[in-house]
Amino acid sequence: MRFVDAPVFIKWMSASKKGLSLEAAISGYILYRIENMEPAATTTLVKDEVLIWLSHYRAGALPTFIKAIRALYSLDIIAPTLEDQENACNIYGKLPLGLSDLISATVMKRLNLTEIYTPDKGFEKSGIITVFYELAEREEFREFTNFLKTKNYNLAF
Repeated sequence: MRFVDAPVFIKWMSASKKGLSLEAAISGYILYRIENMEPAATTTLVKDEVLIWLSHYRAGALPTFIKAIRALYSLDIIAPTLEDQENACNIYGKLPLGLSDLISATVMKRLNLTEIYTPDKGFEKSGIITVFYELAEREEFREFTNFLKTKNYNLAF
């Protein structure tokens, strides 16, 4: 099971059909995998980060996001505990991560998760393996992007 970070949701929710970036396509592919029952986890904090971002930049997408995240049945949405938050505060400033990402890292540690879907390489300094750009090399990713083309997405990569 891998953890899903906020940029994955944000990049897909802000994707443009006119010029789909590689990061947006990879994010869509990750969510496609989860939609097809790949087990994954995220936190209520990550969900709320995405909601706040959408409220500022794509408010019309708020209901779509809630509906979409509910439909990801294999995605566990975990509430950080006070202990997770305290642990994150104790290491704040020692790693190249903000507080929200540190809370994600402490939740991952509690759940024994070692891999995260994110383009953010800062997690690697905490011993967490980031999984993102290498997904573009998979045949299944190419099949996914070909499917997107049939839905009138223009790839910008």
